[in-house]
Amino acid sequence: MSKYHKTLEYLYSLERFGIKLDLSNTKSILKYLGHPHKNFPSVHIAGTNGKGSVAAILQSVLSESGYKTGLYTSPHLIDFRERIRIGKRKIDKEFILDFVTDLKEKIEKNKYTFFEVTTALAFSYFAQKEVDIAVVETGLGGRLDSTNALSPELVIITTLSLDHTKILGKTLKKIAFEKAGIIKENVPTVVETDKKEALEVIRSVCRKKKSELLLVNRHCQWKILGKNLQETSFLLNYNSKTYNHLKIGLSGEHQIRNSATAILALEELRKKGWKISDRSIREGLKNVNWRARFEVFRKKPLVILDVAHNPEGIRTLLKTMDELIPDKNIVFIFGVMADKDYPQMLKQISKKTELILLTRPDYHRSATLRDLEKAVKKLNQEYKPFEKIKDAYFYALKTTSPSDAICITGSHFTVGEFLSLSGIHRRILR
Repeated sequence: MSKYHKTLEYLYSLERFGIKLDLSNTKSILKYLGHPHKNFPSVHIAGTNGKGSVAAILQSVLSESGYKTGLYTSPHLIDFRERIRIGKRKIDKEFILDFVTDLKEKIEKNKYTFFEVTTALAFSYFAQKEVDIAVVETGLGGRLDSTNALSPELVIITTLSLDHTKILGKTLKKIAFEKAGIIKENVPTVVETDKKEALEVIRSVCRKKKSELLLVNRHCQWKILGKNLQETSFLLNYNSKTYNHLKIGLSGEHQIRNSATAILALEELRKKGWKISDRSIREGLKNVNWRARFEVFRKKPLVILDVAHNPEGIRTLLKTMDELIPDKNIVFIFGVMADKDYPQMLKQISKKTELILLTRPDYHRSATLRDLEKAVKKLNQEYKPFEKIKDAYFYALKTTSPSDAICITGSHFTVGEFLSLSGIHRRILR
């Protein structure tokens, strides 16, 4: 095993220190590193769903505008280095190796968690590489998330729904309060959610912080011009300005909402002096690359990869299927984390399919087949359990016709493990 892979194993082992919703560790590690997060401007994004897509769109446009743009997201699909990028380039392996080696003694002494160390790694990398701006997605919640050490140029809150309820709270108001924790004094806040009880909380925080509240629904209107499995074209009105025939290389009407959120944020950055042309917005949208968001992996039978990992995400996935493949019979391959509301996710999926193939990604937090079977049996739904994702996939290929569809969903870990299949299996997959 190489030094780099041993370093990654060590990083993952820090999950033994759990999740700490407390910024004291993060502040301690960043102070030790010389406050790297103060060396670059940033855009900070929280939300239940859509924050990764909005982050990817923003980075794509800002890179197209000529800015050296960092991107920090989580989790990854295949390679840890996907989490930390500058432009299209992933973080250097050598930087990860040196960073963790230098910090190891301090990590053990202070019991820094996986996410605390990874966040410090990202901020140090962006500072050393002298990015012009970084687009940073929260890991969990916002108020006490490690990324909340930032003093951003702009804050974005995407759609909100019930998720991580054991940690963030069991009501939308409590979740909105946690997400709104990233709002900063006199820093504009772009908000995509239109749920009344969440907006009440966000409005209240914005008033206290003297943060200008910019609602996507109020400033932007859009009209779909065309949609297929490769892209969506649309017209967008921003205040009195019209963007004609925009195209985004991501499928589904929800990606237009995400695009509108990103464009509203970009218009605010323009007001702050950032040079972003209409051409950059157009090209950045068209060229955005964000994997496993209704991604077509294979055409016959149609294989869709989607990282929907909570009930709201599954609702969006099924709505996109109704928009784009309404007449197809769909077999679902489903694996999920144990802390998710998978009974509700399975209930929704059961309305769309005759067969669910249950599986379990090789990750300690994943739901067991026994628990998934217990949930699906209550639905009077045909299902089959498979210990391995590849076995579920090969069964689906054998039992579906070329005109049918297969959807692999439920978690980043499920889709990521499928994409990681190597050697002979990888070649047969397509």
